[in-house]
Formats: sequence, structure tokens, C-alpha cells
Amino acid sequence: MLWLGAGIPVIGAVLTAIALQLLGLGGESEPDPASAGAGASSASPSVPPFVVTARQENEAGCTALPRKVSSPEDRAELVTGGDVNAVIRRQQGARVGEMNLGLTLEGGPRSLTITSIEIQPKSPRPAEPFVGTLLCEPDAGGEAKIQLFADMDSPEPAFLTGKNSTQKYFKEKAITLGPGEQVNLSATFLAEKGSREFGLLIRYVRNGKDGTVPVPAPRGGRYAVTGFADRYGAVYEGSAGGVYRRLEDPRPCPWLPASRGC
Repeated sequence: MLWLGAGIPVIGAVLTAIALQLLGLGGESEPDPASAGAGASSASPSVPPFVVTARQENEAGCTALPRKVSSPEDRAELVTGGDVNAVIRRQQGARVGEMNLGLTLEGGPRSLTITSIEIQPKSPRPAEPFVGTLLCEPDAGGEAKIQLFADMDSPEPAFLTGKNSTQKYFKEKAITLGPGEQVNLSATFLAEKGSREFGLLIRYVRNGKDGTVPVPAPRGGRYAVTGFADRYGAVYEGSAGGVYRRLEDPRPCPWLPASRGC
């Protein structure tokens, strides 16, 4: 009787705890980091401190694919004016020579300071340039207005103050982002010798606390850049959103820098 009398409160407590859990009243649990979406702060996963969007600014230029386009479906997309960007995404293509990227930061409810934008390569060193298929638009030209520059041939690429500079931009500078304020950045990623895939991560400070926000790639793609190869399995010329035609010459001569002519 003594054992039974002592056990009843214990059983009652267990049943009460189970009921509270089923009703969602059993206390808060730690948030699942994987459930925090892009743009969520590491310091406050449920409330984005600011919004960042990325866009590729150079529609004209060249894109290289690691493999020669071989499927009838992909070839049809190229020569009939289909969804060329879908082919590039499926084949995991990369911009050739340089990729110009625009970033727009929009402030949240409280002011904060962007202390750095880190480049996170997927490999310790560049791989060989892509040699599969080259897709080029002939009307490429003009000098991009560069605010940030990164040499992706470097083992540890970082944003610099200019194309020929060695000074790291965020070593002495920071970006203050007020509530609702928009800040536009332009970055150029250059590759001459190899190919590189990478990610972007923004570090910031708000109310004395550090946080990070990843930068999603535009249009469901990825961040990747490659140097020109000497020749390709196939070379196509066309226009963005238009029809491409295959060229007989497998070399990228018309698009090479003047310092590297055929």
C-alpha cells in the first residue's frame, strides 16, 4: 500500500507531461538549424536581420560547360531558341573569364554593420578550365563598374578594392545598413587559369552580437567561374534568349583577351 500510494503521483506526473507535449505546451525546444532558411541570422534564426539578393549583371559574354552537349533535348534547346539557362543549370556551367554580380542589401528593423563578405571556395585550389561546350554572345563588351574584385585563381580569394589592387576591401572598411535602407554592391570574379565554384557569406554585427547570412545564388543557379580553354568539344554562338549556332572552329578566338590571341 505504501508503494502503490507513492507511485500514483509519479504516474500522474508522467501522464500530465505527455499530455502537455501533445498539446504543444511542454516548453520551448531548440530550433533546428537546418530549418532556418537563406537570409536567416545565426544569432536570431526566426527573424532575418536584413534581406540580400544577388543578380548576374553580364547577360552577354561566354559560359562554358564541363562536358560536350550530347543529348538531343539540350541541343534542341540551343538551336531552336529554347531555355538555354536551363541547359546551363543542368550541365553546371560557369561564366568564362569573369562573372559580374550585383548584390542588393535591404535593412531590417534595426541598424547593423556589415563587417565582411566572405568568399568560400568549394575546393582548396582551382580545377582545370571547362573544355566541354562554349556558349558565347558576340555583343559582349564594355567595362563593368567594379566596386569589389576577387581573383578566383588565388588559393584564398577575398574581395579587393580594385582589379589590380592587393588591398582587401573589408580590412579597413565596413558597410552600415540602417532600417529599410538599400545598399547596392557590384562584384567581379575573375578566372584566367582554372575553374572554381564558390559560395558567399555575409558577416555582420548588430547590438554587439555577431551573425552570418548566406547569399543564395540567383535564379536557382550557383556561383562558378572558369578560365578559357585552348579548345572545346563544341562552340556555339548566339544571343541571350535567342538561337545559337554551332561553329566549326573549336577555339574561342573571337572572345579571348587581346593578350591571349589565337
